[in-house]
Amino acid sequence: MTHTLADGVQYKIKDITQKDTSVRPPAPFITSSLQASASSFLGFGAKRTMRAAQALYEGVRIKGEGQVGLITYMRTDSTHLSMDAINQVRTYIGNKFGEEYLPEKPNFYTSSNDSAQEAHEAVRPTDAGRHPDTLPASLDEDQRKLYRLIWSRFVGCQMTAAKWHRTEFYFERDDTPTGAVFKVAGRTLAFEGFYKASGIPSSDSEQNLPKLSVGDPLFPFNVTPKQSFSSPSARYSEASLIKKLEAEGIGRPSTYASIIDVIQNRNYVEKIERSFHPTDLGEVVTDKLIEAFPVLMGVEYTRSLEERLDSIAVGELKWTAMLHDFYGRFSKRLETAYEEMSHAKAEMQPAIYKCPECGSKTAYRFGKNGRFLTCASYPDCKYAAPIDRKGQPRLPERVDVACPEDGSAMEKRTGRFGPFLASVNYPEIKTVVNLDKKGGVKYPSPPPLLVESLQCEKCESPMNLRNGKRGPWLGCSTFPKCKGRMGWKTLEDDIRNELEAALELHEEANPQVIVKTLSGKTIPEGSPIEDLLMEGGVVELEIY
Repeated sequence: MTHTLADGVQYKIKDITQKDTSVRPPAPFITSSLQASASSFLGFGAKRTMRAAQALYEGVRIKGEGQVGLITYMRTDSTHLSMDAINQVRTYIGNKFGEEYLPEKPNFYTSSNDSAQEAHEAVRPTDAGRHPDTLPASLDEDQRKLYRLIWSRFVGCQMTAAKWHRTEFYFERDDTPTGAVFKVAGRTLAFEGFYKASGIPSSDSEQNLPKLSVGDPLFPFNVTPKQSFSSPSARYSEASLIKKLEAEGIGRPSTYASIIDVIQNRNYVEKIERSFHPTDLGEVVTDKLIEAFPVLMGVEYTRSLEERLDSIAVGELKWTAMLHDFYGRFSKRLETAYEEMSHAKAEMQPAIYKCPECGSKTAYRFGKNGRFLTCASYPDCKYAAPIDRKGQPRLPERVDVACPEDGSAMEKRTGRFGPFLASVNYPEIKTVVNLDKKGGVKYPSPPPLLVESLQCEKCESPMNLRNGKRGPWLGCSTFPKCKGRMGWKTLEDDIRNELEAALELHEEANPQVIVKTLSGKTIPEGSPIEDLLMEGGVVELEIY
């Protein structure tokens, strides 16, 4: 079928090139590549990946086999595979897929990381013949998905390369020569190779081209001019950040997940659409540390410190010598920082807005929950407002939740432990409703039973008695200031019986609080707070 435009523009095929290409199977997983692939293909965070991998490593009970570990050790920087494992998987490939999928010799891989310790094998199944579909029912969904990912990578790494047939058409204007030559490319899969185990990747850029010959005419049915610009580098995701850490020699297989965990738990970054964005706190902390400790904050120093720690681990360097060398210089910088570093809360940055209460200028200040907008005349004028990522003032986010204490409306706030709900009369009304990690409503816990007769071993304060998922437990009443615990089973039987009876009476007198809307409807625990938002957003303030 021929499609023509009104102006009769016509093109013709100037040249056609065809070539066969091959794609080698990727190396078996190391810790960093496992975490990166689990993030990209499964949407798992590093911590979630390692939790599932730990369970697979520890194993499950299989009928007739007992307790069986399903994968090898998951904290490794080595792509090495034992010959027993290679021989086993090659036998499996030949029997399952056929000899054409089995290379003449095993595939071997080397590490691209100069700092790799290579103390363990690559992450692989302990038995290549244990197909993901045969796993016992006791595994949860995360463990099944991760095992399938590990199994397919391991089996695929010892298979033949995939082969593609690539075609490129070059064409130009036929009616009016312009000198411009255009290209379109496509490819078709000629041989699956290792894709037989891992699956064929899909790409929006791949297309099947029709059979054409040099000189054939082309009639465009749509011409769309498009202007493109160079874009800045994409923000780090968990996968790309782990790859960057590995490339820079920062961290080790045992620490990647904890590094990712720490920067989120300390509110240095927030994840938006799977990408990390620095928070105000993260930027301020980083700026202050670079100002006070420029050498310690450098990538080169961190890399060299990792290498020295490796040397200590293998006995090539004494830890006392390393600490003496480090602390001598660090203590001097620390003294200077104490004397010269200004407190972030004391610093003000001018803002463009007029104070809505007194008409003065406004400024940005830094508080325990990040930056906020305040009147520059503080403390004479106490106007303050939270801001969004662009520095625009925002109204408090009011939600359709009644305060369990006084029935007042509640607002979404952010504290040191993350977002929570507080009464509009906060802090006079101190009852709060916490949110879980997914932003769902958590019912407030009933007050604990104060046990005056039991004292914390750390601070000698009375202990609180609560009922948990595993039964009664004792914690210091001054938590989080003191995190002392007392073993329930260390108490004598008669004391435990007495406390259990007292706890039962206490819980009857203090039942579980049920969270309700302002109209009195019960809110199921775990309900997304976003579904309960009533008002909030950017405030339009006058420019000063």
